[in-house]
Amino acid sequence: MKKEELKYFGLSDYLEEEQYLQEQHRSGWKMTGSKKLGWVFVFEKCEPEEYIYQLDFIEEGQVGEDYFQLFEDCGWEYFHKLNGWHYFRKRKSEDDNENSIFNDAASRAEMAKKVMRSQWVVLLPILIVFSSFTSTFSYNSDSIFWMIFFIIYAFLTAALVVLSLRIYWKLNKIIAENEPI
Repeated sequence: MKKEELKYFGLSDYLEEEQYLQEQHRSGWKMTGSKKLGWVFVFEKCEPEEYIYQLDFIEEGQVGEDYFQLFEDCGWEYFHKLNGWHYFRKRKSEDDNENSIFNDAASRAEMAKKVMRSQWVVLLPILIVFSSFTSTFSYNSDSIFWMIFFIIYAFLTAALVVLSLRIYWKLNKIIAENEPI
């Protein structure tokens, strides 16, 4: 038996996503994949068990076979990849040190930094395009089409900037909590 559930997690919400997946498994539903840009989670019926879900972010082309072997050797099952995120799970251990794919706080902070860098790779080109549209708009400001287009594009860009600032703030908090002093 399978089920699909619509749920959105932003770039910086990976800790909440891990908790959500653990709760689903505890309720007898293990994640098997995702659809529609990762907004729809696909689950399969299973025995309700205590499983730990962990996500790791690796930039495209940076993953070798030894990466997966390392996790497998530590008992982690790799089962899904989405937009640079790699999904792992394993049965919860009595030893809390075995319930994380990261062996120290510095590793957790480094992953959050990678996520933050990837965010800027997306945001910077959009801001550059916005600035070029702004100059185009100034030359065509008498056209109603350009005015409507500019207002819509300005609104979408502002929303993206606000979202990016939220992501930046949240990731910065994760980094600050995990970086050695």
